[in-house]
Amino acid sequence: MSFKLGFLSHAFGEDPQQVYRDLIEQFEVAEALGFNGGWIAQHHLSNGFGRLPSPLVLLAAVAERTRQIELGTGVIVLPFEDPIRLAEDASVLDALSGGRVQLGLGSGGANLDNFSAFDRHPSRRQADFAERQQRLQHLLQGQPLSGELTLQPPAPGLSARLWHSHASLDGALYTAQQGNGLLLGTATHDPLTVQKPLADAYLHAWSHAERAPRIGVVRAIFPADSRASAQAELAVDIERHIPRLQREGLINEALHLQEHLRLMNVHHGHPDEVIESLQHDPSLLPYADYVIAVVQAESSTQAQILKRLEIIAKDIAPALGWQKR
Repeated sequence: MSFKLGFLSHAFGEDPQQVYRDLIEQFEVAEALGFNGGWIAQHHLSNGFGRLPSPLVLLAAVAERTRQIELGTGVIVLPFEDPIRLAEDASVLDALSGGRVQLGLGSGGANLDNFSAFDRHPSRRQADFAERQQRLQHLLQGQPLSGELTLQPPAPGLSARLWHSHASLDGALYTAQQGNGLLLGTATHDPLTVQKPLADAYLHAWSHAERAPRIGVVRAIFPADSRASAQAELAVDIERHIPRLQREGLINEALHLQEHLRLMNVHHGHPDEVIESLQHDPSLLPYADYVIAVVQAESSTQAQILKRLEIIAKDIAPALGWQKR
């Protein structure tokens, strides 16, 4: 099957200025390689894991340095946002970029520690998400706020480029009901039981005859000269995630590196090994309209990131059915 090809960055790094310069270069290189889109994660009040609380600001800079590549958010934590202001910022970016925005939204399940700082309660995050998402979507569709007030500048088409990131069947069904795209993330120990049911439920519930459903699948893809060299590059960063694997009940104590990589669903090794691994991922190729590759770990260098993008575009994605635009 054919699919769009994208990449996702969490904006790792110690120096924010260098992080942002590197991100812009990654978009430029990815566009030259034929990638359809680049996506950026939002991290609030973080001094380590992610350095970008304002992805739309960074993407505005990217828009001025690129011409074709789509500009995605993966994802904006919607319970922390004012839907009117988010709609305004997104519509300005869409106008600047010539209609290239892909607006990914989430309820903040990975940001529970931040809710008190934003005067929100995590127990209400799903209800807050639905309330803000519907208001945002109505604004982007051109519906009036009160009286005759409407979103300015208008953003024709952007309402058809909304995505939800959900980890529950209810969330997948809600996404289909709203007519938006479904984003499936990387953090899964078993795509067969964790993500495939979400994709199936979403597709089964889709009822919008005027447009097709859209599923974006995020995968950690780390090609290298060999499996051993890929593991050597990843070893120090995978160790940082062992406490999370323990919190999620996937392990009781640290295991060997290969098992940690398996639990984190990291596709790595020689390009031929990565191709085979991705082909056997049960919730990727049978479903993905957009394959979104994570190629950056916390200690990755810019040279490593750009090389991985090149290998994916030239060797891996074409073998899976992707066609360069």
